[in-house]
Amino acid sequence: VGNGILEIPLQEVRYWFILFTCSCFANMLGLNISASFSSAVTIYILIPLLIIPQLLLSGVVINFDKFNPRVTKPIGVPFIGEVMASRWAFEAFMVTQFKDNRFEKQFYEWDKTIADAEYKRIYYIPALESKLAYCLNNRAHWRGANNAKMVSALAVIRNEISNELQSVGADFPHLEKLAVGKFDSTVYQHTAKFLTVLKQYYSVRLSKASNEKEKRIAMLSSTPEGAIKYEEEKMEYVNDAVADAVLNVTALDRIIEYDGRLIQKIYPVYQDEHKPKHFFDFSANLYQPTKHFGGVYWNTLYFNIVVIWLMTIGLFVTLYFDVLKHLVKWLESTRRSKKKPKE
Repeated sequence: VGNGILEIPLQEVRYWFILFTCSCFANMLGLNISASFSSAVTIYILIPLLIIPQLLLSGVVINFDKFNPRVTKPIGVPFIGEVMASRWAFEAFMVTQFKDNRFEKQFYEWDKTIADAEYKRIYYIPALESKLAYCLNNRAHWRGANNAKMVSALAVIRNEISNELQSVGADFPHLEKLAVGKFDSTVYQHTAKFLTVLKQYYSVRLSKASNEKEKRIAMLSSTPEGAIKYEEEKMEYVNDAVADAVLNVTALDRIIEYDGRLIQKIYPVYQDEHKPKHFFDFSANLYQPTKHFGGVYWNTLYFNIVVIWLMTIGLFVTLYFDVLKHLVKWLESTRRSKKKPKE
């Protein structure tokens, strides 16, 4: 009924499975509450206390970037959001609706290449060029290791160029000279030239991907019937609000510096780059299409559903062994013992 009202195609079984997964989690959560408290009034009071955080901390109502800096960071989702089943379900919905629908699926890889090249040309490389210009204009600090800003600028340039070398498969022999005590005008010239060539490389990638996409669109709409079908599928599957959210086009900061790195904030749904801190690190920005875990990259839809099922299994275990009920009794006995007057 809901799919019919919202005009969601009936073949979208993925949406149903996400909702089914959430309903199982919600049932186990409700059973834990009802099994732990004997008073119906207490249960009624707890219901909004359980639901409201699921709404506020899911990423729907409040953008995680707008959280207090003490509880969040520019990379990934804050811990308070990670423990919310609604956050995992919402992300799975948004990502799969955008990239896995019948219309976008045929253009996704090209759009991904275009978005990556556009980000690198417009935001990423200019940010590195700006830092490089700062280093050139502060010649007095080339040998001074005490200047934190110069050390930080050279470190960011060195780290990011190192990442780019791995990505594009190129070589830059002056990489180690991007450090205080080694940097000079010659290194500057080589680095500036490298960034110029890198920008040209992404311009070529952008042009090639755009041409391939245009050819595909022209082929699909080459006949009047094909043009009509193309527009019908676009109208049926493309949701502008979802696209704006997963592309994060309303973000004030498209790129930021954090912990010696340049962090991409725009186009997260096209961002496959992960820099895990350890083997089981699954942290990623909201709406990224993949998650890293156990040295493997997983599709966000399947990974998020598995996370919610693990939460559901955890609640089943706590229900089976009455963990919450025993915890409540222990807290009550502790409170009574504290209130008991000393003789």
